[in-house]
Amino acid sequence: MKILVVSGFLGAGKTTFIKELIKRTGREIVVLENEYGDTNLDSQDIQESGELKVWEFAEGCVCCSKKDSFANTIIAISASLDPEYLVVEPTGVGKLSNIMANIQKVSYERIVPLKPLVVISPMSYYDNMAEYEELYADQIAAADKIIFSKIENENEELIERISSEIRKINKEAAISDTPYRMHADSWWEELLSDTCDELHTTDIGENSNSDSMPLSAKLEQVSFRDIALNNVSELILLLEDLIRSRFGLIIRAKGAIKAGHDYVRFDVADKMYAIREAEAGIDNQAVFIGAKPDMLALERRLGKAAANNTLRDETLLRRKI
Repeated sequence: MKILVVSGFLGAGKTTFIKELIKRTGREIVVLENEYGDTNLDSQDIQESGELKVWEFAEGCVCCSKKDSFANTIIAISASLDPEYLVVEPTGVGKLSNIMANIQKVSYERIVPLKPLVVISPMSYYDNMAEYEELYADQIAAADKIIFSKIENENEELIERISSEIRKINKEAAISDTPYRMHADSWWEELLSDTCDELHTTDIGENSNSDSMPLSAKLEQVSFRDIALNNVSELILLLEDLIRSRFGLIIRAKGAIKAGHDYVRFDVADKMYAIREAEAGIDNQAVFIGAKPDMLALERRLGKAAANNTLRDETLLRRKI
């Protein structure tokens, strides 16, 4: 079983990238999702790509306090399903260097790590680096491949500037600075064939080798279940207010809900949102992630009490002072 870790910060586009990977390669792939809280939105999204097995790792972050459980999950998948490939999608707030170290501990001839990649949205690079430098830089430094996302309409100057910034952190990684859907099938096949011979060592921050992060900056997630709005227009107004920070500083939100007679999915990242059609009868749920989200305001707007308002150790990030 070959293991590919698709890392990247919140909202970078990891799930979308994985769906394209599955589509372009057609290989036997099991996806291990490190979901937030009690939601399974990414799992549902990926399963829409076809007949796929998706395991959810929701009991902790795959790089931190539950690393033994993560290793045991990998062994269990190998023993019970024995897929050709396992794709691991962390939450986005995990250190890639720790994730790869945890995988390396259980690797042998039947469990082989591939070169890890990180998905980066250039438009969010400076904001993410300013707020979460240690974590963000670690993901870049530990990756063998850097994949730019959401660059179809981005100007070349920004792409070149971000490439230069990345080179200051990781001189060796291969940078894909063109829209990844434009790549030939051979490029996608290469992602599933490049084995990781040795781990990148990182020296990002004084605590880069620790399993947990200091309590100097916190991300909180608020989730809702069984929610419904009167129509799609009401959802649009909600999302417009969301990106204008009227519910606190929300850096990531996603959901699958019923809006009137329609079932839709919404996604918020990089101060932008998207709405698309979803299958009828979906499990209505939504999650909002940010620094001190206004839970009461969200409850009033959604007409529903939050399912949880959990501050979890694995979502604690360190702002460098």
